[in-house]
Amino acid sequence: MAGPIFDPTLAALGRALDLRQRQHALVSSNIANADVPNYRAQRLDFRAAFEQAIGDEAGAGRLRATSPLHVQGEAAQSLPVVELAPPGWSEDGNSVNPEEEMVVLVENNLLFNATVEVTSRRLALLEYAASDGGK
Repeated sequence: MAGPIFDPTLAALGRALDLRQRQHALVSSNIANADVPNYRAQRLDFRAAFEQAIGDEAGAGRLRATSPLHVQGEAAQSLPVVELAPPGWSEDGNSVNPEEEMVVLVENNLLFNATVEVTSRRLALLEYAASDGGK
């Protein structure tokens, strides 16, 4: 019997896209708050978050029911977000470095687009197979 059409790789690509979107939101928030006193910039620890997402895919993040009366559901996922400390020269306690944030934003955008391209190609293979090899 054949395996599932949508293999674990496709699911992992989808989770990677979700995490890239979350990183984009954090960096955008950092840039928007660059002038707010005592604001702490935040970053997603992408490697740890992705490992957590892949582990959850295998069932590691599932709730364990000890009674048949328990409601089934997903464990609450808290993403590993790192708060950056302000540099010593910061007068207002703000830890946002706009230039660094723009670099992180561009890098995240490139990686998001690469993941979209890989996902698109995998789906194109499925489309090709579904069309019986283009016949």
